[in-house]
Amino acid sequence: MRKFYLLFAALFACSLVANAGVKNLFKQDFEIASTPQEAGWTSPNLAGNMSLYSDELGRLFQFSLGANNNRNAVMNFNYGLEDGATIFDGQDLKKYTVSFTWGLVKNPESTGKPQDVQYSSEIAVLTPSVATSDVEGWKITTGINNGQYAANDSLRLFALTQLKGAYSDTNEYWVDNQDNSNYIFDFYINGDQNNKVTLEQGGYYDITINVDVEARTAAYEIYSQNQGETLATGTYTIPEYASVYAKGINVLLGRYNSVAHIDDVKVQTETEGDYANVPTIAWTGVDMTKRMYKIFFEDGEILHVKKTDGSEDTSVESPYDYETETSGTLEAWTESGTATSEHVTIDVVAEVITLPAAKVDITKVNSGYVKSLQMTVDNSEVPTRPAITLTWEYSNGDKSNGEVASGAIYEASEKGTLTVTTFAYGFGSTTTTFENNTEFAVDNTIDFQHMTDADLAAKGFTEIDPLQASNMSGENNWTARGRLWFGIENGGTRDDGTPAYDSYVVYGAEGASEVVEPIRRFTLPAAGMTQEATSTIFAPFYTWYTGQADPAVADGSDVAGLKMNMGIGLINIGCKADGSSINYPNGTVGISGLTDNDYYILYIIDNYGGSSKHPIYPQGTKPADAKALYKAENLGDGTNVQVKRGTETFDLYRIDTAIARVDIFKAIGVDGIEEIASEVVSDPNAPVYNLNGVRVNANTLQKGIYVKQGKKFIVK
Repeated sequence: MRKFYLLFAALFACSLVANAGVKNLFKQDFEIASTPQEAGWTSPNLAGNMSLYSDELGRLFQFSLGANNNRNAVMNFNYGLEDGATIFDGQDLKKYTVSFTWGLVKNPESTGKPQDVQYSSEIAVLTPSVATSDVEGWKITTGINNGQYAANDSLRLFALTQLKGAYSDTNEYWVDNQDNSNYIFDFYINGDQNNKVTLEQGGYYDITINVDVEARTAAYEIYSQNQGETLATGTYTIPEYASVYAKGINVLLGRYNSVAHIDDVKVQTETEGDYANVPTIAWTGVDMTKRMYKIFFEDGEILHVKKTDGSEDTSVESPYDYETETSGTLEAWTESGTATSEHVTIDVVAEVITLPAAKVDITKVNSGYVKSLQMTVDNSEVPTRPAITLTWEYSNGDKSNGEVASGAIYEASEKGTLTVTTFAYGFGSTTTTFENNTEFAVDNTIDFQHMTDADLAAKGFTEIDPLQASNMSGENNWTARGRLWFGIENGGTRDDGTPAYDSYVVYGAEGASEVVEPIRRFTLPAAGMTQEATSTIFAPFYTWYTGQADPAVADGSDVAGLKMNMGIGLINIGCKADGSSINYPNGTVGISGLTDNDYYILYIIDNYGGSSKHPIYPQGTKPADAKALYKAENLGDGTNVQVKRGTETFDLYRIDTAIARVDIFKAIGVDGIEEIASEVVSDPNAPVYNLNGVRVNANTLQKGIYVKQGKKFIVK
């Protein structure tokens, strides 16, 4: 069982009054919220990895780290209230309880050093600061930022922190080369490394924090649903420089691929007299005209249900299951002693719901009619958000082998029609078609990776010190990690039956081996980033200075310079002319003169090595010859390909990412389009507006949504 309902034994063991009730100051079981944001969750840097996850027990909040370093997600108990207002306003509280279910459901084991793995997850109940100045050993903050422990700031009523996250020279879990696999699920409680609890991967834990407002204490209990027992209890004294009132929950996940679940979040207090809480009606299922609902309410209360056919029912067991094929109004309310809750109603329309049509996007193009066609369907607006699958068929006879997941890609090699049908149990299907009737030809290729000394000198670049493994400053990953390499077969066989090979790193410290060499670097400093230069230096490719709206910085003093790592590609330095960090991390690039009927492809390489090619050459190939072949190829192997329509732009992140090559494709035959010339043509100098219609500086954009040439784009 995952759903958790607090019995209040600890909080109300000594009731304040003879006839007491339990009031929900805050409740979120995620059954009726449509998005994490609607449920009060935000994430400074990983909002797209928040979701509402559904299974047979209902819905919950899920935060998935993916292949990222430490990231936070924060729940705000006061969301939806006026600025400064809290759920505690107007309450004469002496005690209250925060409760929720939490599970760290995935965090793969590793026998590597903890420093490399970053097992540093944390769950914490936050409380506001009431301090006005720094207190010794404590840092004042206005909130939880990306990758931040709540325990570091003492802004918490409760915290569970993985021991690997508490880095110090004396922490036994950070000893160099120590096998940390036995300690992955050890957590310390409330910042005390001597107070440890071991949790299971995949386990769910009911966490209860009973706050005594006057005594300024928080008594906690950690109960394991899997083991059926209490694992830890204790009492924490709330520091004087922190408020006694909870404001939310912070989830911090450490790399890689950690996944956290949160469910049944409640903030509750005792009332003087009976109190009945409003129930929650969740629409949980659809089967053509049949509708299925679950109605959640608190233990100790009596649920009253008025069904769509007018009949009534009561229940004392939550949740209450209800099915109907009759349209009408479903109404529910609760009773507790002499108290009756507000009534909640929903309109039930028992008709077949038709699924949305699939969307077909071109994710890659090549000469002729060759395209990668990705088929996706959005279930966010579909009641109960069912898992939608699809089938496809191409006019040449190709077809899917049964139903496939949204996101499937069809590789079209000839002109034709793609027909896609969406499916979900209990819903009506929808069929749509996509005409692959546009022929493309390569119009231009800009090969940053293979530009020569002469090429770069002609464009104003000057050479700086080479980068090698001994230089551990800034962009050292390009050389220090050995992630740009090739292999030569050695005649052996690997465990999976494939030929074994010896690997050869190409870029690193000179003399490290017969093929290793430093990376030669060339720069065009910010002082040379005039509007004319950045519009024409790689024309029709333009860089991030183009479109600068503020004439006060027209000398380039407030834009980042260009850098070329020879053999790799174009890099955004991320520094101003004086060497200080730029106030925006990304550099916007694009192609001038294209229309929405055209495309360009960016081959991206990052210095983590995940998007660089690692070719394997036949046995007997000389390393020097293999190196020459490797350097002649396009190192962007297709795992990080950015396919853009002609009028779209791309934001190049600083230092650790390079553009190896750009292929520009123009439409040479477009059936059914009579006036191609009337299409919007990309203009690097086109103004940028915010959603309020106010023109903004294109080179200092903060995170948000903007409009350029009538099209919205997102800065992340």
